Amino acid sequence: MTPQNLLEISAEDARRELESVLRSPTFERSERLQKFLQYVCDLTLKGEASKINEYLIGNEVFRRGADYAPNEDSVVRRQAHALRRKLHEHYEKEGRQSPFRIELPVGRYVPVFRRHEEPVAPVEPLVEAVVAPPAPSTRINSSALAKQRLIFALAGAIGLFAAGWLTGRATPGDRLQKLDPATREIWGDWLRDQAGVVICFSNPVSLAIKTLAAPIPLDTIPKHLPLTPDQVQYAREAFNLPAGYLYIGPGSSQAKMGEAISALGLATLFARAEVPLRATQSRFVTWQDLPKQNLIVLGSDDINRWGWVDPLLEHQPFRTEVKSLGRPRAILNPHPEPGEQSEYSIKYAAVRTGLVQGYVLISMIPGVDGRRKLLLVCGLDTQATQSAVEFLTEGPRLQELLAALRKRAPSHRGAWHFQAILNTESHDLVPTKTSLIALRVLPD
Repeated sequence: MTPQNLLEISAEDARRELESVLRSPTFERSERLQKFLQYVCDLTLKGEASKINEYLIGNEVFRRGADYAPNEDSVVRRQAHALRRKLHEHYEKEGRQSPFRIELPVGRYVPVFRRHEEPVAPVEPLVEAVVAPPAPSTRINSSALAKQRLIFALAGAIGLFAAGWLTGRATPGDRLQKLDPATREIWGDWLRDQAGVVICFSNPVSLAIKTLAAPIPLDTIPKHLPLTPDQVQYAREAFNLPAGYLYIGPGSSQAKMGEAISALGLATLFARAEVPLRATQSRFVTWQDLPKQNLIVLGSDDINRWGWVDPLLEHQPFRTEVKSLGRPRAILNPHPEPGEQSEYSIKYAAVRTGLVQGYVLISMIPGVDGRRKLLLVCGLDTQATQSAVEFLTEGPRLQELLAALRKRAPSHRGAWHFQAILNTESHDLVPTKTSLIALRVLPD
């Protein structure tokens, strides 16, 4: 029998929607993705979703053979990423009027079938978004591209919020009824508060390599240093650079892509409950601001420039530790329970697999004055932060989290305050797997 959280519409409607997607112009020339989607949907609709895994798909869909090793061959992960993009493209174009949706959640290969609510027409946005000034076009690390994407991310968040704000005459209770029970229970305290929410983007200080058409004096402000001949050769090979003079200089407004993508998921959640939403950068937030707003901080202390994230966790069961000489940044668990570790830090697999095992600390805690609310999502890398926000905003994962919270505190009433450590996997910088490995419910 198909689990209810995977199938929110009838099997007949799901099959008709599948056929419509497969025949659509978006998918007509993508035979591999058609086979992928058809295969996982057929198994799910037969009630055999528990069989679906990366090895099975690699053999049955992509014919990898008995010696197929998922850790060495990322074909399924790559194609799953492409399939998610295609589904999004289909529902942005010819499928936008469909009353149903087929989704493939990040980190899973089991599709979800759901009914689609028609969005409300957007109105003039009410969000204040503070965005860093554009970077020079010659910057070749991720900084310039990340900031450009961040602007689009914020624009998307603004549009989502504006769409949700139109029906402002509804009561908070009415607005929350459209959300699933797990979302209402975990996020209800946030979603009922019409004071709104501020999403805080991290601002790590970084060095950027720049290609300039002519040499510049060493006393140029900001100061830029020329690369050595070996560094020039490496940079040209690694980034396929055009001709020019290479310098290294400060990059003060870098954006992290995992945090930017996470903001869209959060904006969608708050828009559905019509909660006012703003965005800012961590370099603009001070201790004086913390008691004044409900704040969601994305990223750990080393990429939030003013060093107030770690102190907020100082007296909590889990906390983070800054990177030091010979020691990577870590999540600390001073009093581990059976099966837990006392410390978690990133593990890198062989370069050819592109596999990174990361960790992220989620802290949903009261604000510093006890009235406002704080959510700190401290990933040891940007992909871990993205995985954590998906865990906090996707229905099936929220149900998993809520079940774990109730198991630890069966008599709990009221708003949930908790800390959770997640183990995450990413392949080629794409999040693919997330699991809950440690949890603490905090006293009210």
